[in-house]
Amino acid sequence: MMRISVIIPALNEEKNIEATLKAVRDQDYKGPIELIVADGHSTDKTVQISEGYANKVVMETTRTIAAGRNAGAKAASGDLLLYTDADTLVEKTWVRRMAGAFKDPAVVAAFGMIKPLGAHPIEKFMLTSSVWFAATFLNFLRMDYTYGNNMALRKSAFDKIGGFDIYLVTGEDTDIIKRIRKQGKVVFVPDAVAHYSIRHIREWGYRKYLWFHTKNFFMTLIFGKPAKKYEA
Repeated sequence: MMRISVIIPALNEEKNIEATLKAVRDQDYKGPIELIVADGHSTDKTVQISEGYANKVVMETTRTIAAGRNAGAKAASGDLLLYTDADTLVEKTWVRRMAGAFKDPAVVAAFGMIKPLGAHPIEKFMLTSSVWFAATFLNFLRMDYTYGNNMALRKSAFDKIGGFDIYLVTGEDTDIIKRIRKQGKVVFVPDAVAHYSIRHIREWGYRKYLWFHTKNFFMTLIFGKPAKKYEA
């Protein structure tokens, strides 16, 4: 059975992170799960809360989410790195289903399905169906629409490509999948589900949010030029 390291980058997430950590600890996976929180020097109680659940809490100073993801990977002992975010709730079967994709030795990365938390029925339908379509269609085209809050990477392949680019403030998930594809297969696992907060969508508004992330995805994937500004 594969050794699993779940890595959660965090910055001032005292209101959300405990529920995230509990969801990871409640997995039905039969093997050991190493839980690592990579904190960007939070000024609230994020670290104190994390220490009650995590095997390791590591600190990083760059304050990009990519740097947090790398800091967690550096401390990890697992064969497989699973990533989610500090305001995301993974389903009970998440680890087992993500790990199952790696029974194929050619698979070096996988990403699951994301569904919105606290959305109205129409919002939930639109957001969920659009993500499923984009993930399925673009994976078929080998132009993966991925998201860092539901991603798994084989540690050996991760090390070969040098991990995440810590200087990217956004688009780090698209960038690493683009690079790791050279090491093997990337698969979409639709039944490995994570429920994400839509607070940023509500704060930005749908038009701004969709335009920014759609443009950023293609700029990163095709030209290697993600946005240079994004909130920590």
